[in-house]
Amino acid sequence: MDWKPQVLAEGLEFPEGPVYMGGGVVVFTEISGARLSRYADGRVETIARTGGGANGATLGPDAAFYVANNGGMNAGPEGVWLSEEAIPGRIQRVTADGQVSDVAVDLPGEPPHRPNDLCFGPDGLLYFTDPHNWEDLANLKPGRVNRTDLLGHAEQLAEVKRFPNGIGFGPDDRLFVAESLSQNVLVYDWRPDGLGAPAVFCVLPAGLPDGFCFSADGDLIICGSLGDAILVYGSDGRLKDRFDTPQHSEPTNCCIGEGHLYVTYSGTGQLVACPCGWEPLPLYPSRAEAAASRGTE
Repeated sequence: MDWKPQVLAEGLEFPEGPVYMGGGVVVFTEISGARLSRYADGRVETIARTGGGANGATLGPDAAFYVANNGGMNAGPEGVWLSEEAIPGRIQRVTADGQVSDVAVDLPGEPPHRPNDLCFGPDGLLYFTDPHNWEDLANLKPGRVNRTDLLGHAEQLAEVKRFPNGIGFGPDDRLFVAESLSQNVLVYDWRPDGLGAPAVFCVLPAGLPDGFCFSADGDLIICGSLGDAILVYGSDGRLKDRFDTPQHSEPTNCCIGEGHLYVTYSGTGQLVACPCGWEPLPLYPSRAEAAASRGTE
């Protein structure tokens, strides 16, 4: 495809976590704005103020949004930003009418907790990354891959040394995790009782792997933040394509909807859309619902 995106929204405060809702509507987080926002019909509105730093987001089985709140921080070429209204990192639930509640606050391991990105899994649980104390990169401790039920019972599944970031289940139900500071994308075999040993799926040639999505064909589309690049990998882990974004745009995350790739640019505070012709790989829990439907046909 030709990388000729249209700017949908500007002036955003470190956008992240886009979720395509259909009909050109995109819900996304704004970390520095401490909110969940919605783009529709050419304008942006606030769904809810979350406090802290709303980072990743995903849609739940109850039509509510689930947010990985890192407590109130982000980072770019200019360094680390810390909110003056920080909260302990947590997983939150946000309804379409803006009601915010906590899902998981008592998180595994030593604090600080910095939930970054999240996704539902085949078991109906929420899987999320926690990069730990990344406000102090010189003394960075190993991060975590965790999961929680919707009652807040969280457990640690894996340790990731160099900043676990984006997370998602691939078409074969393996769990993919971006390890930003190594430039690796890791992959784990999944089973109901936990994860297998990690393997390196790919190593980015530019930028640090951040948020990502999958096409229905199994391609991995990953944002190379701090590198102004979007990279496309086939299911064999080989690089198929690369799109360079504007200098200092810092793409953080992406999603596919109705033949368009939607990308959040944290550096320039923009939401953009580019015609791509791809269909999205359904996310859980809708993937499980689609499989069950096929099984009854």
